[in-house]
Amino acid sequence: MATKNKYYNIEGTIRNGFKLSGDYETLDFSFIKLGENGAQALAGSRSIKQLKRLTISNNKLTPESAVAIAGSKNLQNLQSLKMYRNKIGDEGIKALVETEELPSLKSLRLAHNDIGPEGARFVAGSDQLNGLTALVLAENKLGDEGLKYLAGSTKLSTLEILDLRKNGITDEGAIEFAKSPNFPNVQKVDLTANCLTDIGKDALKGFLILNLLRRRIKETDEGMVCDLSNLGIGDLECGFIADFEGFSNLTQVYLELNKITEEGICKLAESKNMESVTLLSLDRNKIGDKGIDCIVESEYFKKLTHLMIEYNDVSDEGMKTIAESESMGNLLRLYVEGNPYTDEGFNALGESEFLKQLEYPEFVREEAIEEIEEEEEEFEDVEIEDVEEEEDLDDEEEDGK
Repeated sequence: MATKNKYYNIEGTIRNGFKLSGDYETLDFSFIKLGENGAQALAGSRSIKQLKRLTISNNKLTPESAVAIAGSKNLQNLQSLKMYRNKIGDEGIKALVETEELPSLKSLRLAHNDIGPEGARFVAGSDQLNGLTALVLAENKLGDEGLKYLAGSTKLSTLEILDLRKNGITDEGAIEFAKSPNFPNVQKVDLTANCLTDIGKDALKGFLILNLLRRRIKETDEGMVCDLSNLGIGDLECGFIADFEGFSNLTQVYLELNKITEEGICKLAESKNMESVTLLSLDRNKIGDKGIDCIVESEYFKKLTHLMIEYNDVSDEGMKTIAESESMGNLLRLYVEGNPYTDEGFNALGESEFLKQLEYPEFVREEAIEEIEEEEEEFEDVEIEDVEEEEDLDDEEEDGK
């Protein structure tokens, strides 16, 4: 089908591709061998002007193919370009990231393409990737040098996904990237199949949780609210939350449905960031009685008015700890359902001398019982007096006869 200088019937191939995709915005040539000539013919076709997604994987494409695609006047609407398992190299990626002919590009996927540190340098310095949200350079040869180039870039601020699997990267590169302030929107960094220890992995976790925090903070009239519910947050992440410098007048923290144990909640309890918090939601974690100890002993959780600790392995011991803590005196609502306590622990809350303001759970306190008894006694006295008055009236009527 292809000759040395020409690819025959590219228009027919394009039409068949559109039929397979079901629209005029997607072409996938992963299972069609376009080759060098086919890629160049494709780039020159006017039939691809509506194209938004283009895949040309496993086609043995060279740098010249990438240059042809980068120079096409017909790909102004292209949003996603996937060229896995080719051989475009540093020269090819340079053409793709520096061209002005791909203004709509959001996703660039070039795994397994013989790209090295120099290719990463071209990406980092490009002025044409202002809208890029996904960059996949897995199974290349970037190494720490290439990752450092990316870390220093100030031109990839819209990036959300970065895939650098199997690139010969070590802790050195991972730590350098984790320290970068240039990627506020990144939500996923994949460095699996690299030479990382727990040090490098933890650095990346810290980087991601800090980005997550920035996205999850909301300013309200009552103060700052941070919702981190159901995100798989564990004790390590709690340490980064505790040290986060972006909090100001934090009043509500939602951490339910995570993986937090007593270790994580103790890190938060020691953080000055928590000193204005009035609502703390920890439902469905694993903080246990020791986690309760950290909360009530904290000098920064004394303003709590709402505490949610449902399904947290809190026993009678933890319930009594809350009941006996003067620092919990501001609590208005306490949610404890789903914990393995007994009536003894629950009743301790109702009998507490410090939880007088508690509105929920509701308890019939001793003072209320005494008031009820006094009211009943007064009612009985009134009934006796009424009976005596009725008897006196009856006697008077008989005397009158």
